[in-house]
Amino acid sequence: MLTDLLHEKRDYRQMKKVIGRLLAACGALVVLGAGAYAGLNVYYKGCFRANTWINGVYCTGKTVEEVNSELVDAVVAPEELVVIGYDRVGSDAEEVSYRIPFEKLGRTYDYATELQEIATKSNSLFGWRDLRNVQAKELAAQIDYDEARLDAWWALLPLGGNAEKDYRITYNEDSGYALYDGVHNCLDAEKAYQLVQDGIRAGESTIDLVAGGCYYDIPLTTEQEAAGELWQRLDSYQNGGPIYDFRTETYTPDAGEMAAMLVRDEETGLPAMDEEGNFLVDDKAITEWLKTLAERFDTYGKTWSFQSTRGDVVEVPGVTYGVTINQKRELIWLKAYMHDLAMGETPVRERIAEFSKGNYELSGNDLGDTYIEVDLGLQKLYYYVDGELQMESDVVSGNARRRMSTPEGVNYVYSKQKNRVLRGQGYATPVKYWMPVKGAIGIHDATWRDEFGGEIYKTNGSHGCVNVPLDFAAELFDVVEIGTPAILFYGEDPYAQTEGTAAN
Repeated sequence: MLTDLLHEKRDYRQMKKVIGRLLAACGALVVLGAGAYAGLNVYYKGCFRANTWINGVYCTGKTVEEVNSELVDAVVAPEELVVIGYDRVGSDAEEVSYRIPFEKLGRTYDYATELQEIATKSNSLFGWRDLRNVQAKELAAQIDYDEARLDAWWALLPLGGNAEKDYRITYNEDSGYALYDGVHNCLDAEKAYQLVQDGIRAGESTIDLVAGGCYYDIPLTTEQEAAGELWQRLDSYQNGGPIYDFRTETYTPDAGEMAAMLVRDEETGLPAMDEEGNFLVDDKAITEWLKTLAERFDTYGKTWSFQSTRGDVVEVPGVTYGVTINQKRELIWLKAYMHDLAMGETPVRERIAEFSKGNYELSGNDLGDTYIEVDLGLQKLYYYVDGELQMESDVVSGNARRRMSTPEGVNYVYSKQKNRVLRGQGYATPVKYWMPVKGAIGIHDATWRDEFGGEIYKTNGSHGCVNVPLDFAAELFDVVEIGTPAILFYGEDPYAQTEGTAAN
């Protein structure tokens, strides 16, 4: 019994020693853990803990400033801001896009605020729990800009915000009648500007003010509705002018010209009307307009500026080429047309003008790109088709010494004949190819000549015609068309003084 008690006492002392040692070991571990934890806090103080990723950037051990700089550098941002709106107030407003580089708005990106919150939380008392897991986060940048720069740019945009809230018909001597529409598609400037500001801060690069509901209409009054109905008639009239065809171009009177041919009520400033509500036409104004049209398109006898092959611009008098509008005949047609149009009818608009001189094929205000050029000073003939030189040859023109120089002038090939006998005083000369351009003056072959070009024309020239080699005459005869302009000129040649008078 005594022996048993002694054994138990000894076991107790041994157990006490073991427990003491265990407690000492646990205390040491606690001290070591606390030290390690304190060490980690010191190590990661002011920076992100391990396993932290933000927007794909590894942040462990980096400060908020460092991570913010990396995130800002990684931003892929649009280079310009696009604002879509109407170009003006009114029912005919069109959508347009206005652009400005973001750099001119002083745009900036920043993540610092949210980064600081993440860093603070990860360094809190329980932040050690995050060490076991990867912390991956996606952040949106805080976007800012220079409001003064945006204000300056915004003030310059013609978005219809400054329109006068009115709806009426106006008149201008140059442009005619127009509808001033200041009640449709008016801009709510405050709402539009707020939409732009919000869009920039949201990172948008395109802001549509139309789709964003920033435009509104003001209801029309009864008087304004009547003005709108009258405008529909006026607009149809002003855009319904005759289409004159002048071969190389067409011409239609613009709105100002059409408005000037109506009688205008001095009191209201609007077109005068008869008892049936039709516009009144001013016959005197129609006559004056037709005179102006003739001044513009009459080409018979005018002096033409011509770019020569030699390189300079020469002034050549018009002789047979060109037309003169038959104003008497055209006035009859035009008055009937304008009266029908003023009554709301739809007459046939296309009109080929009648001429008192020339013909339709020779009308037009330019010589076109297909023509014959005869440089009498250089004794050269050039044939151009669609602006490209196709043929050229030396020539012999009228005899200068005998005062039979080939006359200058803008003419045209008015006929083509083969095997013609050219007759004049004391001679009868057969030629194979005859292309007259002015009376008995023309282009033809001259088989009796062995040489062409140079100064032959000064002493041994023709009676006034342009002589060319037989082969060249044959080729030109086959391709040139009747009506083709023929420009004959000397430039500064001293012998170009007296015209030839007969063929040969």
